[in-house]
Amino acid sequence: MRTLLLAATLVLVSVTGPARAVDDRPAPIAEVMLVGMYHMHNPGADMFNIEVDDVLSETRQAEIARLTERLAEWRPDLVMVEWSRGDAAGMAARYADYRAGGVRDSRNEIMQLGFRLADRLDHPRLAAIDVQVPFVSDQQRLIDAAPDARALRLREQMQAYGEAVVAGEAARLRALSIGDYLAHMNSPESLTLNHDFYLRHLIRQWQDENQGGAHTVANWYTRNLLIFQNLLREVEEGDGAVRRVVVFYGQGHVPTLARFIEDTPWLTLADPLPHLAD
Repeated sequence: MRTLLLAATLVLVSVTGPARAVDDRPAPIAEVMLVGMYHMHNPGADMFNIEVDDVLSETRQAEIARLTERLAEWRPDLVMVEWSRGDAAGMAARYADYRAGGVRDSRNEIMQLGFRLADRLDHPRLAAIDVQVPFVSDQQRLIDAAPDARALRLREQMQAYGEAVVAGEAARLRALSIGDYLAHMNSPESLTLNHDFYLRHLIRQWQDENQGGAHTVANWYTRNLLIFQNLLREVEEGDGAVRRVVVFYGQGHVPTLARFIEDTPWLTLADPLPHLAD
């Protein structure tokens, strides 16, 4: 019976014609420029963190002002930032305060670039699209609590990798303007180096039948999928008014978000590099 059903299906396909061509996919409704960021206010929130200098210094403020002007030339219709969607009202209040002259002493990159660019373009609002998902899986915590020899060796390799990358990035940041450093961070080579952490190191964290590393990487992809859906929601609910979007987000998110954008018919990915470097 299974063979007969399969044969009937094949006949149906041959009668009705081939599947729809890829050209029938809907036209993109918006361009998205992802700008991978470092945390300017030194929150120490990541597994590996670089020490950054004071973005409120006169030199850094001049660099940020120049960068904002270059991004403004692209004329985005909406700025999206790494702020919890669940606290969108809180961000709206902070942005209103910013536009009235407040919170100018914040070192957070959301204010330094997100608020500044939106205000420069006279946008009434920004979009908060972040979602928090626990990073380290419960299974990985079990491995970390009682690691075997292999798990210890992999942990040491991952630690050495992270420390080497962070040391190199800190030295590079000290030598470059903020625009030039962000151009470096958003280069294909730098994005690949960051993404390698997940699919060359974390994914190899297992112990017996405990697939802790895979569950941790799955948590990361889940968070990015939820962020991407919030991004798409903001564009679709704009009723055609949102044609260009700038997204300021932690660099680690960019490779995954970029892949989601490239794979969806609703969006196209814009290259940030011509707008970043001094």
